[in-house]
Amino acid sequence: MRTLIALLFAVTFATTAQASDASGEKPIQHLKVADVTSMKDAKKIFVEKTAEIKSKQKLDAAELHQIHVITYTLEKSVEYFAENLKGERQKLAKDIAVVVENIHINSENNRPEKTRKDLNHYFKLADKFAAGFKHKHH
Repeated sequence: MRTLIALLFAVTFATTAQASDASGEKPIQHLKVADVTSMKDAKKIFVEKTAEIKSKQKLDAAELHQIHVITYTLEKSVEYFAENLKGERQKLAKDIAVVVENIHINSENNRPEKTRKDLNHYFKLADKFAAGFKHKHH
């Protein structure tokens, strides 16, 4: 199993361009995820995926890989919010999208410290954003 995981990472790294915040490179789309088509689905995915990421505490290679995979789906829900909300909520969704992108890139490139920093930032924004679900009905 360990060799399989190591092999998977080797393949992932071999096919992944080194992405950095400064270069503005986009990560390679390794996984196709269905688009989110309703506010209800976007909220459900956002809450579930945020909880899944919160459960990852070790941030070892295996967990970073799992977080990377989760961000594909999370990105879709955040994208939906950014496109369909207005005002402050839309701005917050766009801020979250940037942080999710950073988590995506740093977890993909096996950078635990940077990923942890991004996750802490994400959880602050996500908590603020999720609090709005209770007050507003769209």
